[in-house]
Amino acid sequence: MNPLQLAVRVLRHDSRTRTSAILTAAGVMVATALVLILTALPNAAQARTDRSSWQDGHQGVSDTGGVELASQDYVRGEMITRLDVSGATGGGKAPEFPAPGEALLSPALAEKAAALPDGELADRFPQRIAGTIDPGLLRYPEQLVAIVGHPQGALDEAAAVANPYSSVTIQAASEDLLLQPMALFGLFVLAAPSLVLVASASRLTAARRERRMASLRMAGATPSQVVSTVAAETGLAAVVGTAAGVLLTWPLRYLIAMIPWGNGTWFVSDITPSIWAVLGVAIGVPALVVASSVLGAGRVVRAPLSAATGQQRGRPKAWRLLIIAVVAALFVLGMVKYDDGAGFLVLVLPIAAVAWSFSLIGPWITATIGRLFARVWRGPSVLLAGRRLVSDPKSAYRSSSGMVLAVFIGSMALTALPAMTAGPNSMGSWDEEGVILADVPSSRAPELRQRLTEELAAQGVRATVADYEQVLIGGAGDSSTFGLVIDCRAAREVTPFRPSCEGPPGVHMPSGQPTSELTVTPSTSGSDRPPATPLPPGTPVIAEPNLDTVLIDPGAMPAMEGSEQATLSVLPPTGADRITVRTAMARTIPGADIESIESRNVAGDVQTGDLHRITVIGLSIASVLAAGSAAITAAGSVIDRRRTLGALIAAGTQSRVLVRALHVEAALPALVAAGIATAGGTGVCLGLLSVLDQSTTLTPAILAPIVLGLLVAALAASASGLMLRKISAEPLADE
Repeated sequence: MNPLQLAVRVLRHDSRTRTSAILTAAGVMVATALVLILTALPNAAQARTDRSSWQDGHQGVSDTGGVELASQDYVRGEMITRLDVSGATGGGKAPEFPAPGEALLSPALAEKAAALPDGELADRFPQRIAGTIDPGLLRYPEQLVAIVGHPQGALDEAAAVANPYSSVTIQAASEDLLLQPMALFGLFVLAAPSLVLVASASRLTAARRERRMASLRMAGATPSQVVSTVAAETGLAAVVGTAAGVLLTWPLRYLIAMIPWGNGTWFVSDITPSIWAVLGVAIGVPALVVASSVLGAGRVVRAPLSAATGQQRGRPKAWRLLIIAVVAALFVLGMVKYDDGAGFLVLVLPIAAVAWSFSLIGPWITATIGRLFARVWRGPSVLLAGRRLVSDPKSAYRSSSGMVLAVFIGSMALTALPAMTAGPNSMGSWDEEGVILADVPSSRAPELRQRLTEELAAQGVRATVADYEQVLIGGAGDSSTFGLVIDCRAAREVTPFRPSCEGPPGVHMPSGQPTSELTVTPSTSGSDRPPATPLPPGTPVIAEPNLDTVLIDPGAMPAMEGSEQATLSVLPPTGADRITVRTAMARTIPGADIESIESRNVAGDVQTGDLHRITVIGLSIASVLAAGSAAITAAGSVIDRRRTLGALIAAGTQSRVLVRALHVEAALPALVAAGIATAGGTGVCLGLLSVLDQSTTLTPAILAPIVLGLLVAALAASASGLMLRKISAEPLADE
């Protein structure tokens, strides 16, 4: 009889081995589906990028003579991608551009424009909507996109050439950059509890199988025959589970596609794993499961008599505590090296070492607590649990090891989230709260300011419209500081600065700044900074004790060399006028990004929401996997010790005492694992934030991993109690 036939016969006649195989197949199925979905996410991000690349705009004049300006706008908490075009499409997968005076809208934007008042959204586009954009050309199904056609010459070609990377490109790239490491991170974090779940299921009858294999070995079976039999038993379940996992992936894609990322959900086709990923997982997962079971059979091969008699393995020693000092020193050294300018990679190894150290110190802590209970506790149930933890702490801790990595990473994420969400809630030091901004070419700033003022006046809005340019101001002794070229009275309206504006146009200077040999250079110039422009001798310099920034009246400035970009700043008189101002700016300055506090906060809010969502989902999946593996391990532990437990019951031990002992025995390691992983994750994250000069606030959410540990402990305790009641009803002679 070959090993496969032997494995099939065992499965047919041993119900517990059959149960173990079914649970192993279920664990492999879940792990396979998770791995396939996670490996598909980077490709899904790339599919989004490829499909919507035309929206970035071929900034500048294309080969077909067209001009494209990509920009972002905002309406009621959502971003609008807008492509202002003239002429024919520049190529790629872009739809045919609309004629001048026409617009194409995405289906979601068309519905929104029809639902909202015209003045709020529809008036930002020409009157005639020529049609809708094919959903297959959108980044995600709900994306708000508009292509607006203009006559030849209406768009500023210089602006297109000056901004080769539009904000649309930058926003899309930031989403992709975040998603790809998150997918790899999730693969790493969820792989551990998945493998532990599979290992727990395969070890459900580990003692029984170990005794069976030891008997075969002592009866004359060679090591290769024993290993082949173990591989055949596990391989059957692994192959079936992998096939079921691949099949499960297909309906699972529809659920994953509904989870938002960035500003929208997914097309189902994006979540489809490649054929190479399916083949790799179909081969790799069963191979890993079989390899794991074969490695676990080493004791049977090396010492079959020890395995047959159930001798205990060595207990963990106290030297394991030195690991804490070693990994802590390694992490501190990594932080020092990073602070000295080394890359982030110097911190990866120490963080991995911290996570690995839990598997060494966890059993020792479990054994120590068990020893403490055995010495000081006088209740029979806790005394029994304590002695069990002392006798085999590795097995007791193993049931909770699957959640350690997830809790560790989750604690890091929950500690870092307050720091990551504490973004700026103002426009910065240059702008007054409430203004709406748009960058424009310096040469056209006065003209556009005048047109915008007239447009707003025609709408009955008396808003303050100003333009300014950021400059670098040099002085005597090679000193320099940043400042603004802006009308003094306008500065009092659209910036937080309050200059006195008395006397002729001049330079308003904070106290303590050099006042002689002043020069001005555009701060927006790149590495090829133009030569500084000196201010004319005799330019009035007004010292302003309450001013933080240098302000220069345009009337005091000569023509500045290298000036390229200015900013139009509009302060609506009331909140109700903000929509009118946005509409007027969209029509007056086509192709310009229209920014405000609320639109700038959208990107941060979306990113924060993504991080919260992915943290909650990751912890939830890890909780389910960890709870499953803990429950299976706890039940398997009861099955393996049925002979001992049956003897205790036969000797008169009450079942409720044993149930209580099993509850303590199952719950305590889970709490130990959750506690040390939470402490480690929080400490590591605080260290990382310190080297990044970031501060955070520890919120009650940091206790979520502890709650996870409690849930895992409760489920494991319930499983062990139920299994004891089941096997206690069976005749002990069956063992």
